[in-house]
Amino acid sequence: MMTKPLSDLNRAELEVILSAMRLQVRTLKGAEKDLFSLDYQKVLKKGREVELDGMGMKHICYALRRKALMLTAVYGNEARKAQKKMLYNLAYKITMKRIRFQEEHNPLNKHKETPALPKADVS
Repeated sequence: MMTKPLSDLNRAELEVILSAMRLQVRTLKGAEKDLFSLDYQKVLKKGREVELDGMGMKHICYALRRKALMLTAVYGNEARKAQKKMLYNLAYKITMKRIRFQEEHNPLNKHKETPALPKADVS
């Protein structure tokens, strides 16, 4: 199952996501880098029309939060508050979309009509 979580974002927000993902992909190694790179390439090629699963949305949120933490480490806690707030808010927005997506497509949440079983005669 896939969804388009970035379809309602503006161009500036999409550029922020790409920047955060670009920064994040450089720090990863091995299989983790390979998985992250797949989602990064999807977002890079398709932009707002990209179709992602829950893991892809987690990758985006992780990159956004990581960039905000890096800004704190480099510039301090009080500097660049507006930029960090925007990164955290964007990560929150995508997290809520991921949660909604996973709730809608969770097979355990699908209520199937089970046929009524005949009552057993226990006498």
